[in-house]
Amino acid sequence: MKNKQAKINYADLWGLREEKYKFLEENDVKSTIWKQLQPKLPNYFFVIKNFSSEDTYNKFLRVSDIFKDYKSGVSTLRDHFVVAFNKSDLVNRMNIFKSNLSDDLIKSSLNLEDTRDWNLRLAREKFMKSNFKDNIYLYSYRPFDLRLICYDQSLFDRGCSRIELMSNFFEANLGLILRRTSEKEWHHCFITENIMDMNYLEARTYVFPLYLYGDKTEGSLFENELNKKRTNINTEFVALLNQTYNPQPVTTPLGQQKTFGISPEQIFNYIYAILYSNIYRQKYQEFLKIDFPRIPFTKDYNLFKQLAELGEQLVNLHLLKSKELDNPISKFHGNNGNQVEKRGYEEKEKRVYINNKQYFGNIEPEVWNYFIGGYQVLDKWLKDRKGRVLSSEEVKHYCKVVTTLSETIGIQQKIDKLYPEVEKNLIK
Repeated sequence: MKNKQAKINYADLWGLREEKYKFLEENDVKSTIWKQLQPKLPNYFFVIKNFSSEDTYNKFLRVSDIFKDYKSGVSTLRDHFVVAFNKSDLVNRMNIFKSNLSDDLIKSSLNLEDTRDWNLRLAREKFMKSNFKDNIYLYSYRPFDLRLICYDQSLFDRGCSRIELMSNFFEANLGLILRRTSEKEWHHCFITENIMDMNYLEARTYVFPLYLYGDKTEGSLFENELNKKRTNINTEFVALLNQTYNPQPVTTPLGQQKTFGISPEQIFNYIYAILYSNIYRQKYQEFLKIDFPRIPFTKDYNLFKQLAELGEQLVNLHLLKSKELDNPISKFHGNNGNQVEKRGYEEKEKRVYINNKQYFGNIEPEVWNYFIGGYQVLDKWLKDRKGRVLSSEEVKHYCKVVTTLSETIGIQQKIDKLYPEVEKNLIK
């Protein structure tokens, strides 16, 4: 018998469970309408994929080639212990861990267990010698959800703290947050200034720092030199952009003519703008689901600058630093103790209720339904605080997030007006 290539047929069925059961009862292999697949290298997908834009997309630059160093976020394996909403709760837990209580009592009171790479007794011995308060840092936990973490290395399984990369966020920095793969519609891009969690966008989230600060080991013979800030963007790529754009001299306040090259921040902001283009996301959604994004860079310097400026606006909004947030569009109404008892959105009233009497007002449906990564932002933030009493700062924070998402939608529309021109004049 001669060898023949196997034929792979595919069919899917969407709907309610009852409808699917009915279809299965009334049909079999012969009566089902199949579509023949042609699986291709390198992934051999066994579902229908639209790769009609593959040739264009392959001309773009891999984000993993633009940035030299990147890693997945911190995997604590014990969030309930090392991560907290406020410092007092975190310090109390650490003081218990450092107390003279027996290991068994510590395990039961703090809900801790040994793992293959972490032993509670040995961890406590190391922890006793440290000043844990010096290791408490802001922690990017979920979109717009900034918490605190005790980042003492004795509290983590081997390799899970990602200290080599995350130490770059001990200093002023920016990090591009991405996922490598996604089964869902792609909105898996955000930003951080801090150490970040592996599940920030969903499981296995990565961060690409803008700057690297070198070895922080005390007593290094080259400590001053190594601690200098340097860009994490590939220097050859920066040279290519400067050669392409050839920035013109600028007159300084002192009347001097100076030529300023493309800055790392401009490149970072441009990338961020591209990744927030809805046209880009929809056109290349199949590719965005299977690997890190590729970025189209335009030859047009003015277009590059316009997009970089829009990206900077997004960066400031997402870090809640924009002046646009001084007057939030949403207000908090009602008196009932501020306890989050439910999350209910009333579309006609444009209200998000946290209990029967209190709500955030003036929230448009597209803002309520806005996703970052795998999370519906406004719903997720409240879900993680169910049963908690919101402080006045948390109420202000939520109103700012509402405003940020509304402004983001507007900026995305501006980016989409410019995006088609990017692909007309690509750097190859």
